[in-house]
Amino acid sequence: MGRILAVLEELSVAATPLANHELAARLGVPAASMYRLLRKLRALGYVDRSGEQATYSVGPRLAELGERLADAGGRSPALRRLMHSLHAETGHYVTVWVPSGVHVRIAAILVGNVTDNLPNLPGDIAPPLSTPGLAIASQWRREHVTAMITQCRRRRIALGRRFADRTDIDKALRAIRSRGFIAGYNLRADGWGMLAFPITITTEPARLGALVIGAHVSKLRDQEDQVVPIARKAIAQYAKELERERAEESGSTWSVTTRP
Repeated sequence: MGRILAVLEELSVAATPLANHELAARLGVPAASMYRLLRKLRALGYVDRSGEQATYSVGPRLAELGERLADAGGRSPALRRLMHSLHAETGHYVTVWVPSGVHVRIAAILVGNVTDNLPNLPGDIAPPLSTPGLAIASQWRREHVTAMITQCRRRRIALGRRFADRTDIDKALRAIRSRGFIAGYNLRADGWGMLAFPITITTEPARLGALVIGAHVSKLRDQEDQVVPIARKAIAQYAKELERERAEESGSTWSVTTRP
């Protein structure tokens, strides 16, 4: 069981798919034993194998399990309080998106008072570098972004809107990192807009997500300058609450040091 979990953990964080001998060397397991383990995990659907390069990556069944775990994180008390407070202050609907394999999906949604049909519903998925996906990717290392692009091209999955190559993606990520959020105004498709902020869903293990505030394009565009500082303040408070919860669970003492 320990070896199984170690293999899945290693594959989940690897920048690129790994060969049998690479996994065996990283985990200190004989290559023959690793091969038998990978063959079983592949038969169960937890691991995929590329025939051309004989490398292994996380499979669809494990991604589905990750979705359910992420949903549980999306229901944490601190996150629910963050969503409710933002809805109360802005009047807009609030969602939380999480990575799901090579997509992002809604793990938690607070509808609020919405008069028209929502563009996204719980469980809906989007390309990895859509508006919420870009917010999450802004916190990734370069090799993680590269691995995601490679996986999408191999599986023929669209990266996101208006991305011709890696240069376009890097430009978008630089803009988000400098601002701390991304605004997506989808006027032509459905008339809805999004303000997406990267947030931490859980601390141990660390899981990233995107907090999204949504409304009609005309309304959200006019209110962007007011909504952004409200969101930043609420997210900062949420980060403190999340750290407090983590400290209480571990039995340690949590405190905030203030300067005069």
